[in-house]
Amino acid sequence: MDFFEAQDRAKRNTGKLVFLYLLAVTGIILSVYLVSLFIFATQVEGAISIWSPGWLFAVTIIVMITILIGTVHRVSQLRKGGSAVAELLGGRKVNPSTTEQSERRLMNIVEEMSIASGLPVPDVYILDNEENINAFAAGFGTNDAAVGVTRGCLEQLNRDELQGVIAHEFSHIFNGDMRLNIRLIGVLNGILLIHIMGMIVMRSALYSGAMRSNRSGKGNSALPLILFGVSLVVIGYIGMLFGRMIQSAISRQREYLADAAAVQYTRNPDGLAGALNKIASKKKGAEIKDGHAMEMSHLFFASSFHSALDALFATHPPIADRIKAINPALQSDNRRKVQDQFKKEHVSGTEATGAGRGVGGHAAITPEVILGAIGSIGAGQVNRAGQLLQEIPVSLREAAHEPLAAEALIYALMFSSEGDSTPDWFEEKLGEELFAEVKKYQSELLKGDRKWFLPLAELTLPALRHMSKKQYQAFRETLEKAALENGAENLFAFALEKMVIHQLEPAFSKNKKPDIRHHNLKSLGKELAVLLSALSHASDKESEKAWQAALTPIEKVKPDGMELLPPEKCGLNDLDKALDELAASANPVKKYIISSVIYCVTADQQVSIEEAELVRAVSEVLDTPIPLGAMG
Repeated sequence: MDFFEAQDRAKRNTGKLVFLYLLAVTGIILSVYLVSLFIFATQVEGAISIWSPGWLFAVTIIVMITILIGTVHRVSQLRKGGSAVAELLGGRKVNPSTTEQSERRLMNIVEEMSIASGLPVPDVYILDNEENINAFAAGFGTNDAAVGVTRGCLEQLNRDELQGVIAHEFSHIFNGDMRLNIRLIGVLNGILLIHIMGMIVMRSALYSGAMRSNRSGKGNSALPLILFGVSLVVIGYIGMLFGRMIQSAISRQREYLADAAAVQYTRNPDGLAGALNKIASKKKGAEIKDGHAMEMSHLFFASSFHSALDALFATHPPIADRIKAINPALQSDNRRKVQDQFKKEHVSGTEATGAGRGVGGHAAITPEVILGAIGSIGAGQVNRAGQLLQEIPVSLREAAHEPLAAEALIYALMFSSEGDSTPDWFEEKLGEELFAEVKKYQSELLKGDRKWFLPLAELTLPALRHMSKKQYQAFRETLEKAALENGAENLFAFALEKMVIHQLEPAFSKNKKPDIRHHNLKSLGKELAVLLSALSHASDKESEKAWQAALTPIEKVKPDGMELLPPEKCGLNDLDKALDELAASANPVKKYIISSVIYCVTADQQVSIEEAELVRAVSEVLDTPIPLGAMG
């Protein structure tokens, strides 16, 4: 699977959503127009004209405003991203430091999958009131994602089955499905508002009509309004029919893809098939009791809402078909060939990267293999992530799960990359207690393995999201100052700061994604030159060779006049501004950027751990996750 193509394919699906949305709105407008025309025309003497431009215009404006209000209201509710969706469904955020056995197992699986894939660790939620097996992933992007599971998932699935379900949800994060899903929730809420308005009109007319009848002793003069309200209720149901069509059109095929990807990630089809089989064996399957189950059915691992329309517009494929598709033992030879071709076309199945060999297991470093690994993981990498977590001392893992300790751990990681020193101003800035924590973790890190550093930083993200906005601002200011003053040669400290702040910013800001300002490289000549020059100089004496290698994948599209800059023109302040601007690029542009970065650091056929850390940190700022071990 090409990560960038998958992200763009999800964006193109927005076009399908817009078309179906317009179709639904048009149908609703015409229905309201015809019903209102006939109901209220009966109160006026004379023939009824089916063509009334003025009335059609008025109905169109009223319906569109109503739907727009419903859509904007719901999208505004969900502006916090995945956490807002989870909370709307009644989810409870799992404390990263939880010691409850089933919750700890869930957190371990999510952390393993995140470290293996290069994705930031998402917030994790449990729907405590839901007894059936189901799960979801939601958010606007990789850095505000949330993963939620039902209580039934925790209590009824074994570890392999739960891992298969989580891998399925991670596939949705990789494929860019989540942003479209949130937009779809807003669309459905706008359509639903017509139904709600019908209920309000009908009840108001019944009440006011009954009151007037009692006072005057005459018949109910509110009959037209009552009929109009009933009609809006019916039209609202028609709107929901369109909604189910939209959900079905966008959701069904993606579930097959996510299942296939989950098997690729875990190399264990029995785990995912086992979870699906347990859903199939239950009378209510994966049904969600929450009132938002219908409008959010497309988010879930399995259909959360059932109706008479399922035969035509189910949001998920039949469970039996999904089980057969991922378990070759249940397939005929012909069906197996079709499924193998599907996986070949849609899922990256390179055994090398999947088994953890890839670049690190070969003598020659090949940029193509690294690029091919972006957006995909294999069972070997998941196992490697699990082993790595076991290697990290318990004291450091526990620190990553507590907000204050996690803050101290980030500072310790930053300074430990260069030894045991800290800036003169640092102790006064932090205070005696927090500074002592930093020194304690710094001492442990210096005795440990450098490969722990980035995984530990990623583990801190859920805990750091628990900070207050004021605490975050102080943390950010201190971290930025420490990174920029920690020596121009310490690119790791700088990259760590950029990665952590980039991943935390959505939790404390209304702006979930940067504006896409660059759709080609021509407008990024200065910024790209700064980034590639800084990386080239990090390659010791091979600066010119690294620079020329970096230009290889962009030879035909690179901006005019790009040249290797001297070190003083690509310092940390310059690099800081450059990365912020590069992050505001469209996916095809990001692909060129990350390709150049990888060609640059692999020019000498060797990738040091410092270079691997730097590339992975830069890739996270660009939202292009590189899996664990892909750089060696």
